[in-house]
Amino acid sequence: MFPPLNSPVPSPVSPPGSSGFPLTPAARWLCLGLSLLLLLVFGVARGLEPQPRGYGTHQQLGLPPCTSRTLWNLPCPACGMTTSFANLTRGRLASAARANSSAVPLALTCLAAIPWLWVSAWRGRCWKIDDPVLTLFWLLLSLMGLAVFEWALRLSFL
Repeated sequence: MFPPLNSPVPSPVSPPGSSGFPLTPAARWLCLGLSLLLLLVFGVARGLEPQPRGYGTHQQLGLPPCTSRTLWNLPCPACGMTTSFANLTRGRLASAARANSSAVPLALTCLAAIPWLWVSAWRGRCWKIDDPVLTLFWLLLSLMGLAVFEWALRLSFL
């Protein structure tokens, strides 16, 4: 059975033999909601037709063209991410990497986060993570650093 989500607020100190940062009932619901949001993102990406040029897929959602490309004819760090996600949902890894190679580890991280969020919500503790703030900080810093590095490479080959 699923443990009750209205259990008492856990102590921030883990008892012996347990691991992972304890989650409040609200945090457990947040984990479930975030996993559904990530599933929605992949569902929307699957519904989009990737642009062959490698960017611009986001315009199918009614969004404007990339401001950086419009004003300066230069790609922004996120150029091609929607196209990359759309290609990944179709199993086209090479096309996804060509559109924006930093989107591939981002998508894989989001994909891995879905079952992690479910297990964490079920257990009432962050699975295998004792300090979620520090873990999230390093994860986001790494993904953003990779995006900026990839962007700098793209700019250097223009």
